[in-house]
Amino acid sequence: MCKGFHSLQRDGQMVDVTIAAGGKIFKAHKLVLSVCSPYFQKIFLEHPSQHPILFMTDVNSHHMAGLLDFMYSGQVNVKYEDLPNFLKVAEALQVKGLHGE
Repeated sequence: MCKGFHSLQRDGQMVDVTIAAGGKIFKAHKLVLSVCSPYFQKIFLEHPSQHPILFMTDVNSHHMAGLLDFMYSGQVNVKYEDLPNFLKVAEALQVKGLHGE
């Protein structure tokens, strides 16, 4: 099932949330983000919208791409020197599996 969601996300199919981060646009599924992150779940529950657009002003595009890869596939490749900053973003966004729960 996860591979199916990842394939849909990569192809931009049936996406229902748009994320702007670091000058790039990412399309995703609220369901996947909500399951993987209490941060996103809270946003979607408190501010219901058919297709919200989230502006992640403190997140660069590489980190957002990596977090989405992790949420959809359970894997991510991060350069060693970038790991501390990547994990800080994961902590701030409460991404399960990448922060101390």
